[in-house]
Amino acid sequence: MSDNINIKSDEIVRLAHGQAVVEARQAIDGECRILSACASASAVPGEVFAGEARYSGKVRFDCLAQFGDKVDCISVVAEFSDKIAAADITTGMKIAFIPEVINVEASVDGGAVKTVAVVDVTAIAVRSVEYACIAEPEQGIYAEKQTVEHCALCAEQSETVYVADSVSAGKASEVLFVTSKAVVTGAQAADGAVKVTGAVYSYIVVRTDGDMISAERVVTPFAKDVSAHGATESNIAFATATVETSAATAVVGENRIELAVTLCLDVFAMDCREIEVVTDVFCADNEIEVVTASAECYRVEPSVTVTDTVDGQIPLASDRLAADNVLCVTGTFCTLSDVKIDDKRVTAEGLIGGDIVYYNAEKNVADTIAFRLPFSIPLSVHATADEIRATAIVTDVAVRVRRESVFDIKAEVAFTLDMSTRKPCTLVTEVTVGEPIPRPDASVIVHIAKAGETLWQAAKALCCSPERVREQNASATAPYAGGERLINFCNK
Repeated sequence: MSDNINIKSDEIVRLAHGQAVVEARQAIDGECRILSACASASAVPGEVFAGEARYSGKVRFDCLAQFGDKVDCISVVAEFSDKIAAADITTGMKIAFIPEVINVEASVDGGAVKTVAVVDVTAIAVRSVEYACIAEPEQGIYAEKQTVEHCALCAEQSETVYVADSVSAGKASEVLFVTSKAVVTGAQAADGAVKVTGAVYSYIVVRTDGDMISAERVVTPFAKDVSAHGATESNIAFATATVETSAATAVVGENRIELAVTLCLDVFAMDCREIEVVTDVFCADNEIEVVTASAECYRVEPSVTVTDTVDGQIPLASDRLAADNVLCVTGTFCTLSDVKIDDKRVTAEGLIGGDIVYYNAEKNVADTIAFRLPFSIPLSVHATADEIRATAIVTDVAVRVRRESVFDIKAEVAFTLDMSTRKPCTLVTEVTVGEPIPRPDASVIVHIAKAGETLWQAAKALCCSPERVREQNASATAPYAGGERLINFCNK
């Protein structure tokens, strides 16, 4: 018996996710009313044990509040730590943590603003599975072979990068706060590196010269080379980008805003390979004992990022102040409830939301309304895979006031899709040859083929090699139509 073939199959998986509740308090002078609250989170990997991965993080809260006839921002940063448990986590595993704030609340409590955020943290890692298969059986044992695809990790790396921009400040006199989100649009493997392209979408809330608030949307493209030892140009590359910090400053006297964003890029380079494995055996002369193992062969496709829009209307209740114009939109989010492939078409379902801060001229005050828009949209993606994982980020929201009591909302959402195909197969891991099979002299074996039957299946039924089936049944061609009378004249 020859040596075994060892197959190492790697796949990028979302191991698990957990939720952390983070609270913070910020003392205030005087009375105020909270208009909106938003938060951004970052997470840093910690120790990894069998079945458990720890991390630490920060949440930055930014709350717009009405103090009398003036709107101001209350900001506070809270640190937290937590852990994620999953059976697939192994000691020393390299894990990327992707945090997402899924709910924020703020209230005034005893001379302070109390903020609470629910942070959903997803753990992403490379999971490895090893399989063994016989290379070639002994002489006299016939083997059916199959070419299978599998992926092997060549490189993975995390790197902190910086993105800067300078934009016109318009009528801004002061930056109240900024929120930024990053979208990866491409990842290209190179020798020893992964080239990551994408854009940072920043939403800067400012105070104007007229002591009003407004918002500036800034799109900053980026292209970064992340060192990834072991990567080659033939690999398929993947990347995630999370915003660790973002800051914006109005430059007095120069009519511009300086933007600085810190990103964490996690990159992976995968090599897709093909290997021929033994999936079945039989012997015409001896009894054999066969040991098999079930395997799943995993093939990945390059990530795809597409942009689509979600629109709808939100009415104001009759007891709410009328809206004269929209000041800003804060705390935007998108949650996906389902992403599925049906007949090679991808459909995404979920919910987008946020807070609309608007101005009422009669009272000379700001007010706010939360919006939630469910959606189910087909994405412009032709999918040949059978598994899909997706993330969605709101990159822009346009709001228009209709008749003082209805808001028209149009949101732009970037969907990043990771697709793969998983095919099960049976591997022959061991064959033991036993006693000879008793056979009378000049015996004849007759087999009636079934529709779609292969040459290999016919050979097993006739207890001879596939070549002998062809030799003795030249008029029949596999795969068989069904009903063919196949014969094996076998001598002792």
